[in-house]
Amino acid sequence: MNISITFGDFKFSFSKNGGRGQIMALIGSMTSPIQGMLAQASAFGAISDNITNMNTGGFKTTDIRFKTVLASKFFNNGDVGGIMPIRAHNIEGQGSLNSTTNPLNLAISGKGFFIVKPQFDGTGDTRYTRDGNLELKNQGTETVNGFVRDNGDIDIISQTGENPISFDVDRAFLTDKNGNFLQGFLVDETGVVDDTQTVNMRVDQFAFISDSSATTTTTLINTLPSTAAPGSVERAKASVFDANGVLKSLEFVWTKGTAAQNWSLNVEPTAGTLTTITPTSFDFSSSGELPNPTTSSFNITWDDGQTSEITTDISLTRSIGSTFFYSEFQKNGRSPGDLQDFSFDHNGNVNGRFSNGVVRPLYKIPLATFANTNRLAIEQGNLFSETPESGTALVREVDKLGVAQLVPFFNEVSNVNLGSEFQTMILVQQAYNSSATVFKTVDEMISQAADLKR
Repeated sequence: MNISITFGDFKFSFSKNGGRGQIMALIGSMTSPIQGMLAQASAFGAISDNITNMNTGGFKTTDIRFKTVLASKFFNNGDVGGIMPIRAHNIEGQGSLNSTTNPLNLAISGKGFFIVKPQFDGTGDTRYTRDGNLELKNQGTETVNGFVRDNGDIDIISQTGENPISFDVDRAFLTDKNGNFLQGFLVDETGVVDDTQTVNMRVDQFAFISDSSATTTTTLINTLPSTAAPGSVERAKASVFDANGVLKSLEFVWTKGTAAQNWSLNVEPTAGTLTTITPTSFDFSSSGELPNPTTSSFNITWDDGQTSEITTDISLTRSIGSTFFYSEFQKNGRSPGDLQDFSFDHNGNVNGRFSNGVVRPLYKIPLATFANTNRLAIEQGNLFSETPESGTALVREVDKLGVAQLVPFFNEVSNVNLGSEFQTMILVQQAYNSSATVFKTVDEMISQAADLKR
């Protein structure tokens, strides 16, 4: 009995005795080189992708590994063997850090990922990225109502004032290069970090304001003439902030007493009334220093109803020589301030600088780490997402994470090793050529078998 088997354009006929084993052996011999060429082609595709993205920010290389494949037995022949490619992602590998002049560039040195969300309202799947080439994205507008200050800044804190103004502003948020919103922890004015949830980070001029603060402590440094006649008066002009951040003028008035080295201190507000001051009399030592007390506290009620409670340090004031010198006056407190610009630091703080001189953290950028980083799923745009194999994200502040720090003015590019990629390319090409040679040889053998006549 003859057996006929069709393979492609060929039809083979074999006798009952041994023919079946011959043809199945030939077909099995073709399977291995075909799988080999397909596997090496997959490896070459991964190498090509790696080399193409060697300067892509946050790109992670992919290697092709192989495993053996055994099929079921055909008749009395042994298993048909072959290989199968497996993609292995080198996501955990650190990429090179390139220095830039862009203040929006921020690199991760160590483990972890930035957290981004595709939608402004927080919906959509959370994604993770190593690419710190950040951008600003306008998202909606809001109306600003306030008053123009004397220095030209906009006061949006006070309820009343001169030169009212109203206008619309664009709200700007930090995003990655794909437009996904970078997530951060909000930080209040006292420096407390809210790590219970992440938020979109708004950083335009009117995203934050620095509240005003009343003056409560001052430092006055004068040199009083010890040779002055009793009743002589020396004046030192100064100004302090009230609770609304408005500067109020006053004068410190020194009057020489009848006793040697004795001076009395009074405060005369320009538009207000001094309610209390204690102490008022000071006795300097023979060397001109002030032994005790070294401070004076006073209260003022201003004409607009505001009040001030101030303690003045005069420990560096001296009574010596014959000439009065007004050396220095310092005070705490501040006027309201607008956000002028922001910057990053190594601990993940987004620090805001305000027009009133205040510098403070606005947000803190957390990083996400995973138990099995290399098993994250690779998404479009150099993004990654969680998988059951990677585990869930552990989100923590950078300085508490202990495995990374952020590097401002740097950008992490790919972790591609060009020399290694070209070396692997040569090996892949040789393996592909060898598989193709085997395939060609088997094809010739089948052609010979097709010509056999029984």
